[in-house]
Amino acid sequence: MAAEQMVLDVLHVLVPFLLYLFYIAYTKKIDDRENELFLVFITFTALYIVLKFNKPIFENIPMFLVNIPLLVSYVKRNNIAILVSSSVAILYYYNFYHGYLIFITAIYLLYYFLYKVVFKKIHVKIFLALLSFILVFFVGALGIYLGNNLLIYVLKLVLDGALFWFISYIIIYMLIEVEDILKIKVLAREIEHDKQLKTTLFHLTHEIKNPIAVCKGYLDMINPQNVKQTEKYVAIMKDEINKTLILLEDFLSMNKVKLNKDILDINYLLSDFIKNYEPYFKENKIKTDIKISEDEVFINGDYNKLFQVLLNIIKNSMEALQNNPQIKIWTDIKQDNFLIYIEDNGKGISEEVLEKMGEPFFTTKINGTGLGVSLSMGIINAHDGNLTYESKEGSYTRAIITLPIIEI
Repeated sequence: MAAEQMVLDVLHVLVPFLLYLFYIAYTKKIDDRENELFLVFITFTALYIVLKFNKPIFENIPMFLVNIPLLVSYVKRNNIAILVSSSVAILYYYNFYHGYLIFITAIYLLYYFLYKVVFKKIHVKIFLALLSFILVFFVGALGIYLGNNLLIYVLKLVLDGALFWFISYIIIYMLIEVEDILKIKVLAREIEHDKQLKTTLFHLTHEIKNPIAVCKGYLDMINPQNVKQTEKYVAIMKDEINKTLILLEDFLSMNKVKLNKDILDINYLLSDFIKNYEPYFKENKIKTDIKISEDEVFINGDYNKLFQVLLNIIKNSMEALQNNPQIKIWTDIKQDNFLIYIEDNGKGISEEVLEKMGEPFFTTKINGTGLGVSLSMGIINAHDGNLTYESKEGSYTRAIITLPIIEI
């Protein structure tokens, strides 16, 4: 029964702190005010569970586990939790021994003094061992003073104290190690973000610099008296300036995905889009295989932005087409999601290129900006959906748009 009680006691104090670890691992937020409040709640929960359900392993030795929330509060430097945990522990020992309030309070004031003076100068594990030793010594001294058998009492005390130190060590170790790992991951994510930002700015500068350099070169060569040469060079410079403007427009659009969402019938949007661009398909002699339901399917979306995404995908498909050009468009519904498939029978995309789809400024086109797919993915993500690509070189490329359905 003693062993069973020990296991239950350990679980009672361990589970709340495991929940805290799962919480910060899920949110991936370190040193956050919300985390601090949640830790205070978990500390109070652990205190309540220990006092409500735990029992002393040995009849004449009080529970050491009631101090674990206090130790966690010290390690996390949470003054509110320290005050409450200390007060609860003092009251518990006062009720257990039926007195000695001043002596018990003095022990916990000593704890706080050590926390203020020593904690920042020594390792957390040493601080934990020091507080554990003081607690066991305090309980042992008080127990012997009250007339307990010295040898038997000391053996029980060592066993109970060792269990307390072991559980305390596990909990503190998990808190420290898990948070350290998360800090490393957050730092790595920030470094990667900074790296991507620098790469993006580098590419943007490079893409703008090239047309400006071309324009400067032609301006230096222009002879105002040679009208034909001037007209030729001005036309080239206009093209270069237009490329730069398109690049900047795409870049600004990519960084400002602002939606005006409304309830809309996605099948109606698709029908409207196809109706508008059917003449382009016929003009370019592109066969189409379109299967869209006439049923009403509602989503919460921005009509114009989704129209833009469809246009970007179709333009890419048309540019990839070669012999016997064909574009297929069909839809499906899976698990409350509306799926739009747009497939062409063009040259396809290699696995290496497919992996880089959506990266800003990555393009295989001579005059491409490399922002169209990235912008489209940003718009679909802002709709809580996904835009993915499947392809096989020399066979097909398929864009798949997934959007959540809403009920009216």
